[in-house]
Amino acid sequence: MRRMRVRRKRASGRRFLLVRAAPRRCKVIVMESTRTSLLRRVRDPADREGWSEFVALYEPLLLQYVRKQGLNDADAQDVVQNVFITLLRALGAFRLDRDKGRFRTWLWRVARNAVVDWGRARGRLRRAEDERRKSWDERAAEPDADWVTLHRERVAAFAMEKVRKQTAAKTWLCVEQHLLKGRSGADVSAEVGLPPNSVYVNAARVLVRVREQCLLYREDLGDE
Repeated sequence: MRRMRVRRKRASGRRFLLVRAAPRRCKVIVMESTRTSLLRRVRDPADREGWSEFVALYEPLLLQYVRKQGLNDADAQDVVQNVFITLLRALGAFRLDRDKGRFRTWLWRVARNAVVDWGRARGRLRRAEDERRKSWDERAAEPDADWVTLHRERVAAFAMEKVRKQTAAKTWLCVEQHLLKGRSGADVSAEVGLPPNSVYVNAARVLVRVREQCLLYREDLGDE
């Protein structure tokens, strides 16, 4: 069996994955029906920006989740790369049917199965872990609580970072200092050179944009 190699490169300031591997079958659940924008973009091999955004959104989530399963950093990196290889092969034919499940559930199944495959391939799967694997319901409607929490936190963090890059520095200071650090509007106003009321207004407007971006990603991926 040819070994799969995944290399990272940077394009336009963003990372994307280059995958070289011999084609083979993957056991992946395919959900028929609705297409949504980000999923539609990653299904297009020519859309590197779409894939780059997808990887930027999900790589930290997958790494964090896999580490929580007991893997060290190096092994977690390997498993996540295998997840992206599976996704790269499967997403071209992927259809989202919200009546059958959410994208985050499908992604969770791919991730946990990658962890199991890693353990079995190296003989490191303990008996307790194997028994737990047998108890998993492959048709489970929802992932475990850890995954749901990590997913929500990652979407929020990614949305906030995206909005930050599109926001003027002085305006973002209002958000950072007033909303994130809890400083009073009066204190922040003296620092940024704006009236206190402007601090409140700027922070509130940016917060609305962050919430809208979160909803956009969740709806976009069928996770509303």
